[in-house]
Amino acid sequence: MNKLYAPWREGYITDDMPKKKNRSCVFCDAVSSFYDERHFVLKRYEHTLVLLNIYPYNAGHLMIIPQKHVADITDLSKVERNELIYVLGESMHVLRKVLKPDGINSGINSGTAAGASIIEHLHVHVVPRWAGDTNFMPVIAQTKHISFDLTRIYREIKKAFDCP
Repeated sequence: MNKLYAPWREGYITDDMPKKKNRSCVFCDAVSSFYDERHFVLKRYEHTLVLLNIYPYNAGHLMIIPQKHVADITDLSKVERNELIYVLGESMHVLRKVLKPDGINSGINSGTAAGASIIEHLHVHVVPRWAGDTNFMPVIAQTKHISFDLTRIYREIKKAFDCP
């Protein structure tokens, strides 16, 4: 039997994560931290951050978050919304340059019914996709196979964000 090794997902899968009411906002923690590598922060903008998702759907799955703790895009100012969309474009450009995906999904899951797992802090998913990147495992085994080293891909993408 082949094994997939992804120890960083253990708390997420076993529900050993602290209950929401007892933990701080993971995105606000990244905003206020001075340790970008610990939080996988790729780039900081005036109102926005780009993070590498540590529970990715695919290799290079990014999240764009406003620095302001808001649940909905309508709670951002026009300037903040404009920057969010600008950063989305920059993120797509970087992913195309570094990972060369066949396509990219981007979107906001606003509210639990829409699929959001962190509803209290707005975030935009940016997911690189390749033809044939899906298989039976997510459906049958409820397991997604991610074939990359999170730290290595973080460094590669961060380098591309740092070099215009």
